[in-house]
Amino acid sequence: MNDMLINYRDKFDLNDDISYLNSAYMGLLPIQSVKAGYKGIDLKAKAWNIHTEDFYNPPERVRALAADLLSCSDNDIFFMPSSSYGLATFANNFKLNNKTTILLLEEEFPSNVYIWKDLALRQNAKIKYVKRPKNNNWTDEIINNIDINTGLISIPQTHWVDGAFIDLEKISDYIKNTDIALAVDATQSAGILKLQIDKIKPDILVISSYKWLLGPYSLGFAYIDKKYQINSKPLEFNWMSMYQKPIDGMFPDLLDYENDLIDTARRFDFGHRGNVHLMPILESSLKFLKNIKRKNILNHIEAINKIIINNLSDLNVTFIEEKYRSPHYLGILLENKISDNFIEILSKNNVFISNRGKFSLRVSPHLWNNENDVDKFLEAIKNII
Repeated sequence: MNDMLINYRDKFDLNDDISYLNSAYMGLLPIQSVKAGYKGIDLKAKAWNIHTEDFYNPPERVRALAADLLSCSDNDIFFMPSSSYGLATFANNFKLNNKTTILLLEEEFPSNVYIWKDLALRQNAKIKYVKRPKNNNWTDEIINNIDINTGLISIPQTHWVDGAFIDLEKISDYIKNTDIALAVDATQSAGILKLQIDKIKPDILVISSYKWLLGPYSLGFAYIDKKYQINSKPLEFNWMSMYQKPIDGMFPDLLDYENDLIDTARRFDFGHRGNVHLMPILESSLKFLKNIKRKNILNHIEAINKIIINNLSDLNVTFIEEKYRSPHYLGILLENKISDNFIEILSKNNVFISNRGKFSLRVSPHLWNNENDVDKFLEAIKNII
């Protein structure tokens, strides 16, 4: 067995008979992050031990880790409970001006559609969907659909349905001399693929942490460009977006209502960002991933996917061509329609993946997976197809 594929399984609470290949649905919490969460719950259970620094210090440590992941300033990061919240924050402060078209992908995740439909309705614009290209080259297809009416492009780096890759840097370079805004949902690639803000130059980039970043549900973060950080309104006016961290360790004067919003992305932080149980989980998971290093994580996952591809080559299945596919994400296109109980049958064999559409399976391994997981998956799927 390839030793590279078994290094990290003991870092997760995962029985040997479980083949969990479903990170694109929900990542697993590392054991150390579970412990951090329990410690936070224990602190909440003994609330007399919660002090001013507990509201401020953990979020700022996580903000720094998020900024490091994206190669940007921590002043450009805000916390959100969901990607839709982050996109709504941006949409609340964005004007299409004289442009009339918002560009989205066909088969996009709903959270990346509804907010823009609302914006189009409010600003008398329309949604234009980029049709799925036959060769799965989404990048060129997006560029080919940009015209003088395009005011906003909202795209992922990895398509959630099948893992098709979108070259954000190439698209950013194409629109660099225009006034077209770029919104990115990087939830399905953050922590695995390279995300460098100075190369992508997005207006907004959102990340939910509960998938590939192995974080908790209901906590994520976003980058927002500096031009939106002044004279822009948050979705909610909570007290922590008004008061800087006290120097003396004491709570600020909450009856001083003359405070202005903080002049950084912190003004957009959602109200309960200082929670004492979710934030420690995310901090622990981000440190866990940082210590292993992104390239090592990607190499591990890519090796798993190559084994799967090589062993399914004799079946009537197809994959996206390698140059158009995100290497951590595997969409398996079947010749025949997937039966209604296909995923249920797999789960009864302790094999966990997702189906997306009527003919496509989605396999998304992570650090905990090894060749035993692959063997179990291959045996189960060959018995069904």
